[in-house]
This record gives sequence, structure tokens and C-alpha cells, in this order.
Amino acid sequence: MPRILFVEDEAEVLKTLTKFFTREGYEVHGARTGAEAIDIADSRPVDIAVLDVMLQEGPAGSEGMDGFEICRSLRDGGFDRPIIFVTARTTEQDKLLGFEMGADDYVTKPFSLLELKARIEANLRRAGGAKSVYKFGDVEVDLDAYEIRHADGAERLSNRERDLLRYFIEHAGKIIPRDELLKRVWEYKSGIATRTVDTHVLTVRKKLRDDASSPRFIQTLHGVGYQFIAKEGA
Repeated sequence: MPRILFVEDEAEVLKTLTKFFTREGYEVHGARTGAEAIDIADSRPVDIAVLDVMLQEGPAGSEGMDGFEICRSLRDGGFDRPIIFVTARTTEQDKLLGFEMGADDYVTKPFSLLELKARIEANLRRAGGAKSVYKFGDVEVDLDAYEIRHADGAERLSNRERDLLRYFIEHAGKIIPRDELLKRVWEYKSGIATRTVDTHVLTVRKKLRDDASSPRFIQTLHGVGYQFIAKEGA
């Protein structure tokens, strides 16, 4: 379970980030001030830190450190895991300053939760903290390469197919309603009538060479949704 430190002074934003990434299988630690962030990084294992640059003064008693200062303090204290800045400041000078302070990536506002998740995953993979290759019997899925590999060749995945398959793999065994897939993979609002989920599941099944009448991987639960039933290595 990857461990994320979010530094965000707006309580509702921090609550939303915590809820989303906890559901996605992450262990989330939240801090609203620089002092809290440094204390967490010093006392608990953290795989990646996501810092809001434009922190306000925050709760009473906070030092008023901004994201740049927190990043510098973390690096000076020996924190060697990836750091991502989140900010509305988009000038080249701001970005260069962030990288000089020791940041690994820069996400500008506004952004979607899925975009942030993708950036976090990419940085974790580069740091060796997130998995991208899975093997299910005679089928190998390489999410970084956008491929499903069989003994006699490989099938290419589109961006959406890769995201859908990742969601299935990360939630293996769980019954996933179509509405959840629309919200989590497509970021659609609930109540939208669409066949896009079923269409994409069909194409992923074909590339997995999964027989819908006797599925090894993606099982249809009529009137409910889908379930990814394969276990890695099986």
C-alpha cells in the first residue's frame, strides 16, 4: 500500500484528497502546516509527498511555511522520496524554483483527481514504489507499455482501456457497478446513461482473449456491473 503525504491547508480539499486516495488503495497522511508535514515525514514511512505551494497561514500557531520551504526542509532532513508540487502558479521561474528546491514533478491547477493519481503513480514507478506489470497465468499485462502480452504476440491498449484495466486489477475480487467505473475511470457524474463502459469492457476482453460466456478475468454481473476475478500468478 503506497503511502502519500498531502500538505494542503484547505480542510475540505484535504478531506477530498484523503477520501479519494484511500478508496484507491493508498495510505494517506494529511498535514495542513509545514510543521505537521515535517513531523509526519520524520516519524512515519512516506513513499511520496504532494505539496500545495500556496499555503495560507493555516491554523493558529503554524509557521506559515509555503510549499517551497517545506520541500527544502524535507530534503535537508534527508527525505529522498518523490515530491510533487501542486499550484496555480505556472510561470517558468516558479517551476524552476520548485525543481531547484528538490521537487520531482509539478501539477498545475485546476487538475482532475485522476490526473493527480496518474502523476503520483508515474513518480512512484520511477522511484520503484509502484507496480505496472502483472501476470495472470499465460497473460502478462504491462500498464506502462500499454500492452497485454500473450505467448504469440501482444495487444495494444488505448489510454482508456489501460485505465479501465488498471482499475479492475487494483480492485480484483470487488463487485464494481457501472456507475463507479463511470465516476472513477471516466470522471462522469452519476445518472448519465451510456454504453461506453460495456463497449470498453468488450474491447479489453477481446485483447485479454477472455471468453464472455466463461470468463477467466472479467465477469459480468447482469444489472449490477463487473468483477475482475483473476489472481496474479494464477
